[in-house]
Amino acid sequence: MQNTTDNIFILVALGMIGTFLLVVSFILFSIRNQNKLLKQRQQFQQAQIAHQKELLKAVIESQEAERKRIGQDLHDDVGTTISGLRLLVEMFKPTGGEDKNYQDFTQSTKTIIDKIVKDVRNISHNLSPTTLRYYGLAAAINEHCTIINQSGKLQLTLNNTAEQVLEKLPITTSTAIYRVMEELLNNTIKHSGASKADIGFKTNGEVLTIDYADNGKGLPGDIETAKKGMGMQNIESRLLNINATYNLQSAAGNGFQIRIECPIVTV
Repeated sequence: MQNTTDNIFILVALGMIGTFLLVVSFILFSIRNQNKLLKQRQQFQQAQIAHQKELLKAVIESQEAERKRIGQDLHDDVGTTISGLRLLVEMFKPTGGEDKNYQDFTQSTKTIIDKIVKDVRNISHNLSPTTLRYYGLAAAINEHCTIINQSGKLQLTLNNTAEQVLEKLPITTSTAIYRVMEELLNNTIKHSGASKADIGFKTNGEVLTIDYADNGKGLPGDIETAKKGMGMQNIESRLLNINATYNLQSAAGNGFQIRIECPIVTV
């Protein structure tokens, strides 16, 4: 009887141990499968992000190529034609001699033509800034700020302590940063009601930091809503294309601030 009881106890113990091992094996198997699925999901998400970035890069490059083509056409074709028209006006002489009406007409015509030529050059420059291509980002930003200050639309202060780094950036990175600064300045001039704006470039050797701030009325809504606007989406897409991040700070009546951090990759 005692032997039977001992045998039953041993069988029960072995059964419990077997059940425990089976449960542990099942848990470990489930955890392994979950980790495998999680890893596959992460790889799929990374592949999706990489694909989206490639598509975004292709779109931005095609946009820049089209901007360059249109800008050159405006400068070479339209600008040259208008300049030729001005020469024709200067060469034309009435058969009856010059009178006051003719002189007034000639002067006003040349004034209008000169304004059109200037506007075409400005549009051409904005579409495809030659300074950026030939002299680098620092020179292009400085030129753009000078033009804005001369226009009287905004009092702009530029503090650049990273000029050597800006000169060595790849053209894709330089173009993206230039377009972002252009978008920020346009938004400030058109929508903020600001009288002053400050731009700062600095670097710690690995990251380029760009600080932009104005004294305007700030964003009308919350920051998350502002990020959905077309202007901020354009900025975000260009920064994403160069692996840059940004931090937005703004409140109604307290101006607008943004800090951009871009990893430094030189050519």
